[in-house]
Amino acid sequence: MKINHIIYLLAAFLVAACADDDEQLLTEQQQSMIGHAVNFSTSMADPFVTRTTYRHDGSFNEGDQMRIFRQYADATGSSFLSDGEIFRTYYQKVNYAAGTSVSLDADWLPMAGKLKSDALGSTAVQSAGDSLTWENGKIVRFRAWGRSNLAGALNAGTKGSYYPDYTISDWVTVSGPTKSIPLTMRHVTCRIGLTCKAGNEFGSATICTDWQDYKRQDNADTQAHDEAESSKTDEQAQAELAQVMAVYNKMCMPAGVDDQTFLLTTMTQALYNGTTTDFKNLEKYTEADGIVKIGTKSAEAIADEVQHPVFNGNDGRLYMMSIPMDMSSTNAGQELVLPACTRFKVWLYDVNDGDRPTTTGHTGSESNYHIFALSDIKNSKGEAIFANGLTLKAGYSYLFSVGYHYDKLTITPADAFSWDEQDLGTDQAANEAVAQDNLDFSWWTSAYVKAAKEALSGGDFLPEFSIANQTQFITFIRLVNGTAARKMTGLTRGEVRGTDADGFDTYWWISDSETDENGQPKQYTKEEAEAEGYVFYPHFYPTVSTQVAHVIEDYVKGPMDFYDTDFGNRYKVNLTQDLDFFDWLLPSIGEDSQKPFRGNFLGHGHTLSNLYMQHGYLFDHVMDGAISNLKIESTHATSLLNSAVASGTTGWGCYIAGISMLCPSMGNAIATSLSGASSVVGCIHVGNASGALVGSASDLTMLGCMEAAAGIPSGTGALLGSYGAGAKSNFFAPQSKSNLTWGTFMCNYYDTEKSPNTNAVGSTADAYMPQQYIRGGKSHILKAKNDYLLGSSEDYSKLNANMKLEIYGLAPWKAMNYAIAKYNASKLGKDYPCQMQYKASEVGYAHLYPLLINGAPAMDGSANPLVQNN
Repeated sequence: MKINHIIYLLAAFLVAACADDDEQLLTEQQQSMIGHAVNFSTSMADPFVTRTTYRHDGSFNEGDQMRIFRQYADATGSSFLSDGEIFRTYYQKVNYAAGTSVSLDADWLPMAGKLKSDALGSTAVQSAGDSLTWENGKIVRFRAWGRSNLAGALNAGTKGSYYPDYTISDWVTVSGPTKSIPLTMRHVTCRIGLTCKAGNEFGSATICTDWQDYKRQDNADTQAHDEAESSKTDEQAQAELAQVMAVYNKMCMPAGVDDQTFLLTTMTQALYNGTTTDFKNLEKYTEADGIVKIGTKSAEAIADEVQHPVFNGNDGRLYMMSIPMDMSSTNAGQELVLPACTRFKVWLYDVNDGDRPTTTGHTGSESNYHIFALSDIKNSKGEAIFANGLTLKAGYSYLFSVGYHYDKLTITPADAFSWDEQDLGTDQAANEAVAQDNLDFSWWTSAYVKAAKEALSGGDFLPEFSIANQTQFITFIRLVNGTAARKMTGLTRGEVRGTDADGFDTYWWISDSETDENGQPKQYTKEEAEAEGYVFYPHFYPTVSTQVAHVIEDYVKGPMDFYDTDFGNRYKVNLTQDLDFFDWLLPSIGEDSQKPFRGNFLGHGHTLSNLYMQHGYLFDHVMDGAISNLKIESTHATSLLNSAVASGTTGWGCYIAGISMLCPSMGNAIATSLSGASSVVGCIHVGNASGALVGSASDLTMLGCMEAAAGIPSGTGALLGSYGAGAKSNFFAPQSKSNLTWGTFMCNYYDTEKSPNTNAVGSTADAYMPQQYIRGGKSHILKAKNDYLLGSSEDYSKLNANMKLEIYGLAPWKAMNYAIAKYNASKLGKDYPCQMQYKASEVGYAHLYPLLINGAPAMDGSANPLVQNN
């Protein structure tokens, strides 16, 4: 899932949802699906003007439609008047600047010609100005269901373009007019998608419903080859088909959402195949026209009369959408699982004939079809992914990449079953399964070779490593954890046997336990030993009294901490590309507390996306380390660091700078524990969390940070949870007006609307001077683009509490940038700089928190908080 969606999803927790009995019909799967929020801007008794940020990843599509419902509370405010429920239909309109692709704003507007309701059970046609209104003083709640216009599917309005992607929200209750009413829209259909590999193009596809297709060879190349039969008997093939049809006959094509239950509806085959059926306005049809609600037809009628899912083309792919449950009166709501033997028939064009064999029969035309089964789809280890079948789940999107690749027809799964990630990605299922055992040490050994040559020429031995792809990053993790080599003992260096391409000596390696045919200890070359699982590198030794500097071929014997004990240097590890990890389950860096990471990791502003860390941390244990200039985006619970410790009186915990965390967190987003002198500068977290930005610390500097998280417990710290064991004093104590200076705790913000009644530090109520800019504020304050400064003649102390909250002084992004610039000017900042700066959104009414972007901020004296009045 793309992280931009998470920003909207998190906004949905600003208000409480009120559920009634009807909502209990929603399945657990429906409740847990991916969401987007819709912001309404309104004033009392005025029509709604709906706004949401248009983003390149397609959080919403232009032309998406929503039916939005409103209910007022009764006079007591304890229940809602269902008989007074009304609705309007809105559509998503995007306005662009002339001559560019930049969106100025994205509005939800009433859609002329669509149905509206001003009384329960009655409908009429609405006009373009016919919006919902909100009477002053009323407690009101809203909910909506929506329909996707992906790739303009709604505009076509034909059966061939029908794309039945429906979303729903829960009720959202508010007690007075507000600027933001976030509705979280969740996909409730299940989608099976096919995308082409490069050099191929789809004709069409279908689920196999002919028993002969279950007798033909799997994965056949052409129709001629498909005619070749496998070893299955007719009876076996017919038995497999029976298993498939038992499920497929229960699968129903979505036709809309029931306004009362908010459950999906389906349609009859007669309505689907009708020559006058208006697929652009399906919501106008009723049960009398062929709309079918859950539990209203028998299993036999569902099988014979209701329309079952088919593949239709959209956005360059083929999609089949299904209601993810049994709709019959007999087994309403029962889960559906397509068996592993389910087969699909796909017609492919080979548009360039570049990947296909040149045998007879390859015409590049749609006459060539190909059959594959769910059981054919395997992961990188060759294991069947759907060995127990494919479970239809609300909001799940199963995407498979199909086509000729290197002279072979292949079917590869997209690892993430995220709806949005697949709709919006440009790589067409580039996230194909890769083997995490295929490690790459070239980046590591080449850095050693370069540094060794420089040191032998009279320079310093300072290897600097660069990571450019996922395989190298995984290799880095395993080097630190001591799991990169399959063998780390059992060989002794023997005689020199020659020199390698870099001019270094190579050796015979003698086994400590194996013997050859003559009973002598077995000898290995470096290459032979590598085949056995050893990992070699050039080991540099400095000049000492008994020998000059030299390089010896050596092999990895344990974890590599990226620290040089001979010279006291920590090695730099540079990330040189954005990396997408496609939800692969990964170990943390430095899993062994006795063998922590001791290097300097520099992200250079790059992004690690879709991280899925086994223990929830990117870095587990660090000593005297540094992590800087990195962005993390994931839907999985992720924290930057678990624990950092100092090596001694001259060591430190960890220097952290320029970190953007757009993800949920199980605990503390930046660090659980920082022991020893540490710094956290220019760091922002947007997501859920159960604790402060930093859990505990014993000697911390925190400058220019923001925690915008829901879920932090009331009465606890949002920036620092507690002072760690051994802390000499409460180093984040408020300054006094008479002695106000630039300190170690400046220009930090936390969202008290997402996590109400929280403090900056622990359980101590905030008492900071306004010039320290330690601010707990509402979401819109943290997102502010412009300053709201008092004049120098005004007395800030005379403002009441609400005025102090709203008259916030410097725009948060500007104050935080000043703090980063001050840090970069310090000695520590010059050694471990923050090369990131905050930027307020420039796209219309974006309603986004500040973003961290590449580039250190310039010093702006006008943004010095110490000289402000508030």
